[in-house]
Amino acid sequence: MRPNFVSLVCLFALAAALNAGYIGVGVNGTCEVGSCTPTPIPFNSTESLPFDFTFALPDGDMYLIYGAFTGTNDSNGAGSYNTYAFEVTYEGNATGGPSAADTITVQRDAAFQTSIGSADFYTTFVGAFSPGIAASSSASTCFDGTLACLGPAAPPGSFHQNSATYPITEVNGTFLDDKTFTSNFGAGSPVGSYIVWGQTVPVPVPTPEPLSLGLLPLGLGGIIVLRARLRRAA
Repeated sequence: MRPNFVSLVCLFALAAALNAGYIGVGVNGTCEVGSCTPTPIPFNSTESLPFDFTFALPDGDMYLIYGAFTGTNDSNGAGSYNTYAFEVTYEGNATGGPSAADTITVQRDAAFQTSIGSADFYTTFVGAFSPGIAASSSASTCFDGTLACLGPAAPPGSFHQNSATYPITEVNGTFLDDKTFTSNFGAGSPVGSYIVWGQTVPVPVPTPEPLSLGLLPLGLGGIIVLRARLRRAA
């Protein structure tokens, strides 16, 4: 478990704040970072939302959730797409023991400006399990709740699958792109067990850095962060 500490706002947190309106991150039905009713990503632009926080379950088990979602739009929305790389890691509980049977469902909320009525899309299911995670663990994903569902995959090792192609229809000039990533940690998973999404190797843990003094004239030096990452309770 990484220690909490008082520091100046880091560049990681600043990037999250600047892009928070275009992408949202929810966990088990609670919006945690960004906007879960996002502003559509404009034409010919890319937006990225980094995130890094600990989520506490009612049973006392704690999970570190960190990484980034990125959305890219083209000139009319037909070629818009999202990419992702994040990790869900079991950090332990009050006794420092292994996990219970826990479910962490991360939802990415995103939207794209479009000038066309419909487009075909597919979604990907890519990731890996840490060595030693309980054999009863699993991972699965769905688009818009029930479309293009893939998995479940089970340990050991990695998973990689693409969905079939599905049509999506614009709503008020917007393509909605909501996707869920469900990480089931089997009972008995040791501290440090993880499920990584979007790639098959662990995501480096972001290291907060003090903001450069050169940015103080811009008025950013007065912003402080009391903790290196948020703590939430579900």
